[in-house]
Amino acid sequence: MASKIKNILHLLRVRQYYKNVMIFVGIFFSRMMFEASLYLDLIIGFILLCCASSFNYIINDLKDIEYDKSHPEKIRKKPLASGEISIFFAILLLVLLTTISIFLLIFILPNLGLIIMIILIIVTGQLYNHIFKNYAFVDILVLSTGYLWRALAGCVIIEQYVSAWLFLAIFEIALFLSIAKRKGDLMLLGENKAIDHKKVYDQYSLTLLDRFHILIAGALFMTYALYLIINFELDTPVALYEYIVIFTIPISLYIIMRYMYLTSSKPEIARSAERAFFDKGIIIAAIVLFIILFFSFYFDKIVEILTF
Repeated sequence: MASKIKNILHLLRVRQYYKNVMIFVGIFFSRMMFEASLYLDLIIGFILLCCASSFNYIINDLKDIEYDKSHPEKIRKKPLASGEISIFFAILLLVLLTTISIFLLIFILPNLGLIIMIILIIVTGQLYNHIFKNYAFVDILVLSTGYLWRALAGCVIIEQYVSAWLFLAIFEIALFLSIAKRKGDLMLLGENKAIDHKKVYDQYSLTLLDRFHILIAGALFMTYALYLIINFELDTPVALYEYIVIFTIPISLYIIMRYMYLTSSKPEIARSAERAFFDKGIIIAAIVLFIILFFSFYFDKIVEILTF
């Protein structure tokens, strides 16, 4: 029984659900975290994004089942290819996910903007798997748009829109992680085996990916810094406590450099980005960065609560 549950969770790719946390970005950066009435809708939205993600993963595994069976690595890791889960059961899961999503969208959270974002997540995922994953450079660009749809889903739920600079930073984070994963594949599998893993790797090389990684890392750092600076210019006058947010700039740079170090020295981390979240350096830096941002954005609300 435990093995069956484990295989189902693996088929649903539950370990990838962390990507859907992007739905909460909007409520934080729009400075509405203390609006308790918004969280139920966001949690339902998170569930819907998880259903859409799993829907994509199951469709992809069904499409690739014959290829995965002939692949020595994937046949051990994919429940459908290994026969641990039947095609019929996978289709039942698809029907269940679709039913849950339709019920939630019609009766619990009817929101046209959210419906559009979910459709975009599914369409983008399928276009990637059927077409764009075979085209170098286009593959990582298309894959990274999925993060944008997740962040925008949160914004349409709370009916607030944050700076375009922030969305650009989210897109660049996704590119940064995607490039690191491809580096990890080439380093861990070797260029010949990596091509067996994904045909598109015949157009990538470690040197080229290193250059891309440096380019996106620099762009990400500058985008985040400019987002903070421009935010000050638009929100004048600026209180003294708001200036402390500038201290997150060197912290963000440390996180970028730390991640680049980890993915270069430990390619297994690059192949599974979630492993980097357990690195002490990244955990501490991320907590400090969040505390500073929280204090800067919500200082007035904190004072109001403490003096109530």
